[in-house]
Amino acid sequence: MKYLKQYRFVFIIFLVLVVLVIFRSLSGNRFRYDAARWAEPSALGSNLLTVDQLSTLTGEIMLLNMGSEADLPGSLQVDALTVNAESITDRANLKLIRKHRGPVLLFSDDSSVSARVWMVLAELGIDSVYILRIPGSETD
Repeated sequence: MKYLKQYRFVFIIFLVLVVLVIFRSLSGNRFRYDAARWAEPSALGSNLLTVDQLSTLTGEIMLLNMGSEADLPGSLQVDALTVNAESITDRANLKLIRKHRGPVLLFSDDSSVSARVWMVLAELGIDSVYILRIPGSETD
């Protein structure tokens, strides 16, 4: 009994920590964002846009060229920012994308690069991100 009295504060702190760990591990909200919610547009294809569909977007469009050498259609009057796909999660790039108040279009001659970048940005909670499909590219 003397031993328990002597270390009662340590036992109390230990018990509180054990209860918090158990509560956290049994909690249903382990992820910051719902995976089904951000993956749904990809499954439905609603994150894919063609040049003809750009008129439906509201706000200023930011076009991110994922380092591809492919040419944009001449009818597309948007300045493109070239960003390396591997550095999309750099602080400066994320700040630029989050600061933008309109739709963000991802463009690459390799559609898998755009899809991977879209997944990362969607998982980070960035809304209004779309993949631009160019006629004649490998996605068509």
